[in-house]
Amino acid sequence: MENLVNVTIAHDGGNGYMKDSINGERSVFPSTLSIVTPGHEGQVIDVEDVKAVQALLEDYMNNMDVTVQSGGVKANGRYLVGKAATRSGNPVMGFNVNSTEGKYTSDVSIIPILALTAYHVTNMLYLEHGELPKALNVVVDKMITALPIDEFKQAGVKEQYANRFLKHEHVVIINNFSHPITITITFSKVNVQPEGVIAMFGLIGNANGNYRNDDLFKKFREQYDLPDFNGESILKIGNVLGIDIGDGTVDFSVMNGISPVPEFNSSLLMGIGNVIENAAEALHRQYPTIGLINRQTFMQIVDRGRGKESQVYLSFLNNQLLVLENAIDEKVKTIYSRLNGQIDLVVVSGGGAVTLANHYFDRLSKVLDDLSPFGAAPILWVPKQYAQMLNLDGLEFALNKI
Repeated sequence: MENLVNVTIAHDGGNGYMKDSINGERSVFPSTLSIVTPGHEGQVIDVEDVKAVQALLEDYMNNMDVTVQSGGVKANGRYLVGKAATRSGNPVMGFNVNSTEGKYTSDVSIIPILALTAYHVTNMLYLEHGELPKALNVVVDKMITALPIDEFKQAGVKEQYANRFLKHEHVVIINNFSHPITITITFSKVNVQPEGVIAMFGLIGNANGNYRNDDLFKKFREQYDLPDFNGESILKIGNVLGIDIGDGTVDFSVMNGISPVPEFNSSLLMGIGNVIENAAEALHRQYPTIGLINRQTFMQIVDRGRGKESQVYLSFLNNQLLVLENAIDEKVKTIYSRLNGQIDLVVVSGGGAVTLANHYFDRLSKVLDDLSPFGAAPILWVPKQYAQMLNLDGLEFALNKI
């Protein structure tokens, strides 16, 4: 079995969920960690138990248990990652959307992608050779990732973030088996992009470098009678205002063709995650028997879309959405004014766009109408099935250009 494996990675470290592509294989899992304390270690699987090993590796996304030793990590130790953390019953760490801590300084930006890379390569080799390795070296030939626009614009921040990967050797030990698997990961090239801008690349082209032309545009084409609209149209349409609604930020970007207009790129330092946490707190105050749940669990109940419980949770969420919508309104008005109304398309994307779709589309349309005496720019509201992955789409498109 080979001891050296090379990979390429597109990494969208979202406040709510990690969206990653390793050698073109995609994954999504919660952006959560939980410290494993002595006496609370999970059960290990005998490496000779073939069925048990296969079952765990087939579901490794939900069973990540790693010990991390890296100069790029502030708090090294043993962690459950993703769903393994959220279902552990232990205190869960995620991105603090109510903190001024940037993604570039958080260990949540580093540990999950290291863990995912370790498991991905282990599973890949197991499928090829039918046995678990004891030690591996992984070289990430190139990784592309993104930061919120306001972080990206700060002097030296993207370099600091890239160097947390580049300047260190990262040792990840997989703890699920009767013998530990030690994976040493190094990075050769790390490219950092601004989140809102990279989402626009996801609209223009696909991972193969071709112009995008799929059902993402279907409703938009029908709504505005533009039957031939596709990714190439975005290159030619003029100024495009992107509103990327994330958990901890809303990123505003303006692009013309493939060129960002950086003086208009900025972040609103609140997002759908803040709204959800406020809704969870309000729910807890009114119904004290309901614990103060994390935002991922809150949204799982909302998304069921049935029964009194879901409807009550949704009502608390909608009451809190108004604060975020007001802030987006004001930001849009400012950008419109500074561009003298020269906006030809508005794109609303990001995981938070799904939550806001029914609640905010008509209101945003009216804001644009009021700002546009000669006709408002059309709104391309990225559909639910594409919204969460648009940054990753853009990262994969850009990865092929590096």
